[in-house]
Amino acid sequence: MSDQRFNTREFLEDTKRLLEGEEYPNLFAAISYIPFLGWVIPWFFRRKQEICKFHALQAIKLNLGFVFLYLVVWFLREFPILSTILKWIHANPVVTDFISYVAWLALLGYGILGALQAYQGKLFVLPLFPEIENEVRKILSKIRGTQG
Repeated sequence: MSDQRFNTREFLEDTKRLLEGEEYPNLFAAISYIPFLGWVIPWFFRRKQEICKFHALQAIKLNLGFVFLYLVVWFLREFPILSTILKWIHANPVVTDFISYVAWLALLGYGILGALQAYQGKLFVLPLFPEIENEVRKILSKIRGTQG
């Protein structure tokens, strides 16, 4: 055994220094594309760095889009009237599984693309994101009854 013991306090101080420091901004921006919770670290610890803030926001949008698609799949599978109609036309497992696979492939593909661009230090907007965001804003403004 070694004479040097693991020092928890020193480890936590080094981790805090790394999380709140200014070094490795591209790495922390790339971490934000880890599915579901990867955006948490850059958003809370590195929000002052423009690249981390940009990619964390984009990763949040990506994850929200994935959750929305999965809510659609759940609704198609579990809502009694829709699932019965889809079963009658022999489309329920085909349609819902297809949407599910496309959602997973999109999440992984966009996550890899975003992480690579973030690691290279680029403020790269993922393809189709501006168009989808504009359409969502139009729908939400119609729901609220405002124009904008």
